[in-house]
Amino acid sequence: MSDLNGTGVDVHARSLFEENVRRCNDKAYNFAFRLTGNEQDARDLVQEAFSHALEHLARYDPKRPFEPWLNRILRNIYLDSVRRYDRKHTVSLDGPSPIEDMPWENIIPGKDRTPAEQADKKETEQLVQRALDSVPVQYRTAVVLCDIEKYSYERISQILECPIGTVRSRIHQGRLLMRKSFEKLQMTQRKARV
Repeated sequence: MSDLNGTGVDVHARSLFEENVRRCNDKAYNFAFRLTGNEQDARDLVQEAFSHALEHLARYDPKRPFEPWLNRILRNIYLDSVRRYDRKHTVSLDGPSPIEDMPWENIIPGKDRTPAEQADKKETEQLVQRALDSVPVQYRTAVVLCDIEKYSYERISQILECPIGTVRSRIHQGRLLMRKSFEKLQMTQRKARV
């Protein structure tokens, strides 16, 4: 085993790791962004996850897919940061809607917006993110992985390290909680305007 710069990681393992990082970088960023709702936080989270993965590369089984292992690391680092901080985030309307059966087109009308429509868009964007943030992390993570990242239940099960039945339950419960929160926030907003 030839050591690379005293890191304890052999040259071949390091090369394979770098290849996996290049292959998974965009997906890792997208997952991190959906968790954090913030570009800079997502970049920081991905960087920290890659550093952690390299540091603990000896724990990775090359016979198993790299991406679920990396996503588990991302999730764990994110959960640790959530426990330490209570940050406010925004959600991008460029991606799919996290509310089941409610595409962005139904939330935000038209692409050519007047200033008033742009203000409404921003308010709705904030409501959606607040609704997503109100969902407990275990459910929010499952919803993000399923509805936004489009992972299969099996892949989510690997990432969250729980049975598929638990994944289905968390997704269902997360969607219900998010929908209720979104509707409540909309109602509160409407009452405030009257």
